[in-house]
Amino acid sequence: MGRPEKPVNKDAGRAAQFASELRRLRALGGSPTYREMARTAMFSSSVLSSAASGNRIPSLPVTLAFVTACGGDAEVWRQRWLVATDGDLRLPVRGRPAAPQADRLPLPMQLPQRPRGFIGRATELAWLHTAGETPIVISGPVGVGKTGLALHHAYTQAAAMTNGQLYADLGAEHTDGAANPYGILDGFLRALGVPGEQMSSTLDHRVGLYRTLLAERRLLVLLDNVRDESQVRPLLTDSRTSTTLLVSRKRLLGLRDVRRLEVTPLPRADSTAMIAAALPPGAAAAPEDLDRLAQFCGDLPLALDIALRRIALRPPAGLGQTLDGWREHRDALGWLRIGDLSMQECLRSAYLTLSQPARILLHWLARTAAEDVSPLPTDDEELVDELVGAGILAHTQPDSTGLRLSPLVRAFALDIAGSMPRGLPAPAGAPRAEQWPRASRNSRRRVP
Repeated sequence: MGRPEKPVNKDAGRAAQFASELRRLRALGGSPTYREMARTAMFSSSVLSSAASGNRIPSLPVTLAFVTACGGDAEVWRQRWLVATDGDLRLPVRGRPAAPQADRLPLPMQLPQRPRGFIGRATELAWLHTAGETPIVISGPVGVGKTGLALHHAYTQAAAMTNGQLYADLGAEHTDGAANPYGILDGFLRALGVPGEQMSSTLDHRVGLYRTLLAERRLLVLLDNVRDESQVRPLLTDSRTSTTLLVSRKRLLGLRDVRRLEVTPLPRADSTAMIAAALPPGAAAAPEDLDRLAQFCGDLPLALDIALRRIALRPPAGLGQTLDGWREHRDALGWLRIGDLSMQECLRSAYLTLSQPARILLHWLARTAAEDVSPLPTDDEELVDELVGAGILAHTQPDSTGLRLSPLVRAFALDIAGSMPRGLPAPAGAPRAEQWPRASRNSRRRVP
């Protein structure tokens, strides 16, 4: 049997009255120990004990967890909590009246900058608008515009998400542990107004608190550059009021009960519309030049964005003349770089995740296959899935079995083909490596 609780401080006002009611509920529930309550409440015993101390009114998630562990009516206690706190989501101290609106923590508004000049994706956006509350995985190849699509959709939904937006980049550049579920939860809970002393030290308890908050509020959560399922599985919840978007090169097939949207390169008409809208004033562009630039960029929004920014830095000139100059003097990927944006580095980061057999298959396809690589010269489905999952191969259409090797991926693979030793085994069912055609210097370097 646990130690007797200290008496409630009668001078603590509403906090003391609320604590006394919680203690009565616990007594009616058979006086379970706080350690016993913690097993089902997803909060530590110290947090539950503090809820009934009378020092301050506990948060709504802690209150409901306490009530549920004692067999109380959650809806009745939700109303009691709202009356006791005047509906304030902050935690008043020692019975003090709810803080004025100006003193409350601001709602989290963590989305990155809105993508300007967004064009196309009408079918995808219509699907997202009707996808419901189930978590959504947005996947696709390198540079296809997954994050831009997710952000555009998120901003259209922001007004309806009255409790704000949460954002986290889970990409490989994180080395301080901030991209693991524990670090993400810590940041999200603090942004939602939960003080550090109210958070348990265990991941399960923090997950329970986070899911409770999403069930109580209208929030949009965007998790970008997800590497694998383990990063985000604890952050998923079934909420009727909140929405979670996951952006990844992979389809994250290990996640259950999610909806998936696979993004493919832009239709050519949308690519040329994007180019025409972004060209600087005075830059003449014939329709065939718009098509040439779109083809060179593989209809990938990231490549198009980098190219158009570079064009904007040049004095007004014809687009055809600019393209001819790049074709004559630049390599295929070297000029698709501006500031810290680089198509080559994006492709390299994906390439480095591949196994050696998958790299062999990629190099074979780059040397021999047409843009449409279906049917593939291998019966190894896992290798194909690995290339698709890394964002190297793309489906020709959503839900299609056809696969496409973009001109930029081909240029990248040919550019590093010299590092592939001759005599490596070819993919199953394909010609031997010795029979692969050698790529000339020009075919590796020039614009396709």
